[in-house]
Amino acid sequence: MEIQGIGSASAIQAAQSATQKSGEKQFSDILSDAVAQYRAENTNSQTQGLNLLTGESGNLSDVMISGEKAKIALNLTVAIRNKAMEAYKEIMNMQV
Repeated sequence: MEIQGIGSASAIQAAQSATQKSGEKQFSDILSDAVAQYRAENTNSQTQGLNLLTGESGNLSDVMISGEKAKIALNLTVAIRNKAMEAYKEIMNMQV
C-alpha cells in the first residue's frame, strides 16, 4: 500500500478527472466560456456597426441591440472575475 502526499500530482489529477466525469464544469471553463461569448458579441457588434456606417445595413435598432449584448457580456465577465478575486482574497486572509 502506497501513501501519497496531500498535494501529489496523481491525487490532483484523480480529483480533476472525477469532477470532469461527474459533469461539473471547472471555474476556468466557465470563465473561458464567458470571455468567448463576450468576444463573439463584441465582434458581431463591431461588424454591424461597420455595416451601418458603410450603408450596407440601415437598421439602427439591430446595431444598438448587439452593442448592448456585448456590453452585458462584458459586465458579466468582469463580475465573475471580481467575485473570484474577492473569494481568493478572503481565502488568503483566513488564519489557519
